[in-house]
Order: sequence, then C-alpha cells, then structure tokens
Amino acid sequence: MPIPARALAVTLAAGALLALPGLWAGARAEPPSSEAIVEAFEAVLGPIRANRPSHAKGTCAAGHFTATPEGTRLSVAPVFNGQRVATIIRFGVGVGNPAGPDTGRTTRSLSIRFETPSGDTWDMANISAPIFGSPTPEALVAGLLARRPDPATGQPNPQAVAAFVAANPATTLQGRWLAATLLPASWATTPYWGVNAFRFQGTDGQVRHARWSFEPAAGTQRLTEEETRTKPANFLADELRQRVAQAPVEFDMVLQFAAPGDDVTNPTIAWPDDRPRAVVGRLAVTEVAPGPGGACDPISFLQLDMAPGVTYSDDPTLQARTGAYAVSLSRRLQ
Repeated sequence: MPIPARALAVTLAAGALLALPGLWAGARAEPPSSEAIVEAFEAVLGPIRANRPSHAKGTCAAGHFTATPEGTRLSVAPVFNGQRVATIIRFGVGVGNPAGPDTGRTTRSLSIRFETPSGDTWDMANISAPIFGSPTPEALVAGLLARRPDPATGQPNPQAVAAFVAANPATTLQGRWLAATLLPASWATTPYWGVNAFRFQGTDGQVRHARWSFEPAAGTQRLTEEETRTKPANFLADELRQRVAQAPVEFDMVLQFAAPGDDVTNPTIAWPDDRPRAVVGRLAVTEVAPGPGGACDPISFLQLDMAPGVTYSDDPTLQARTGAYAVSLSRRLQ
C-alpha cells in the first residue's frame, strides 16, 4: 500500500524531530541547525504553530513506572531505584494534521515523562517500528526538502524524490517495514521502540550501550485489512479510554544490549534478535484524558536528567533531537 507523500514525510521523522544534493550522496558537511530541521518540516507541512510536526495527533494519559531488581542493577539512574515513579504519557499517530485518521500506514507513538519523587526528569519518545526513518539529521532534512510541494501542483517533484531515495536507500527501510506490517489494533497492544542507543551505567560501574522497547502486557494485536477499513477515524483514543476504565494498561520496559560490532549510531539498523535482553521495569497507564488537550500538550519530551545512569550515545539523530524539539516548542508557544 503506497504511503501518501505528506504522511511519508512525517514517517521519515517518526518518534523524533530531528538540503542539499551533496548530502544525498553522503558528502560530509556541517550538521543542520535546529532551526533548519524544523524549517524542513515546515517546507512540507506548512508553518508549525499549533501542533507538533510529527505525531500531531495524540491523546494525553498518566500512570506510573516501577523498576525491576534487574533494572536497578543495570542502571544507577533515579528512575530505576525501585520506587514508584509518576509518569505523564502521550499516545500519538504519525500524521502532520491532528485531524488525520487513525488508520494510516504510519507509526504510532508512546511518549513518556518520568518524574521521580526527588524531582529528576526523564523524557522519551518511542514509536511502533523497530527502526527510524533516517540514518542522520542531514538525510532527514534532505528527504523532507525533496518532498516539498511544488507551488504549481501542490505535490512533490517525483524526480527529486526518486533521486533522493536512490542516493539514500536506508531512508526507505522504515516505510517498507510499515507497508509489510498490519496496523495496531490498539495503542495498548502494540510494542514501541526507542530506536536510538543510549548508555546505561550499572551498579557494577560498567557502561553498556542499549536500546529499549515497551512490550504490551496484553500481547500484540493487529488489524486485518478488512478490519482497518471498518474502523472510524478516531478509534484509538476511544478504545484506550474504554480499556483503561476497566484496568490499567501495562507495558514491560525491555533493554536490548549491543554486542561488539553492532552499530550504536545508526537508528535505521535493528540489532539482531539474539542480543541479550532484560526486563527493567513496568509502565502502568491508569488515566486517559477525556478529550483533546491535557498535561502532555506543552511537553516536548526532550529532557534527560538521569546521568550517570542513562546518558545519550553518539547517535547523531539523537544528538540533534533536543535542539530541534526546543525550537518546535518555542514556535508553538508564540
């Protein structure tokens, strides 16, 4: 199933915010500024003043997180000390328009703010695909600009898109995965991946590169093509509210650890399934906002106050995220 051009542009950046022909060929250049990243989104979507550029449609929720003993062992971060940690949560749909349908071939998202009793904060953005849509911030910006609508037609130039894709095959991997995977039946029954590598320091002093996922306690459930066609445009939020009214929705946080030779800087490459894993905590969703808006709206999900227990890796898309998120938020709050 083809992905519409604007949805594909958003999918390229799903779960993160992160143009020039030379960049397409892999030429090294200065990384794009935070402003340039946001302006590339605006070149495709128009001015971003009221909504997030990626996953503009979303629903706020709240709950708590509790680390397992294994989580406490593998990270000295405050969020893994075994106490119950309050969370502000946002479930999203990878569309550029908050009125978009829930049935598009794009990612779903789970964004979380952890707030420890002592005031430490950790924000994260996770998507319903195991890989990101771009290997570098440069490729992200170039891919967005290649999909700018032509003023005469309102559509991207197909030659420009084809040239970009031919020079950047890694940017097609997430779209291929989405096209081959049935859509989530619920925000509560899809796994979410962090896609970027982080550094975790354990109680033994060892620092390990890891990626995480959130595995639904209810199991993974997906819609058939026929079921998808019968779903209303806003079914995800309604279904989640009904589900949480009966019982908390829970996810296990699972770390996957890199082995020697695994690429810890390219989020378009998934690590092999045989890499060591550990369940480090459980997230419980206990409340869902009754309608649009809520505590999650003014949060960009970009803070990480967990050093030395959890810190950024050298992944350039991860490094670019913080500044771009801040620029996007400042424009929305003007």
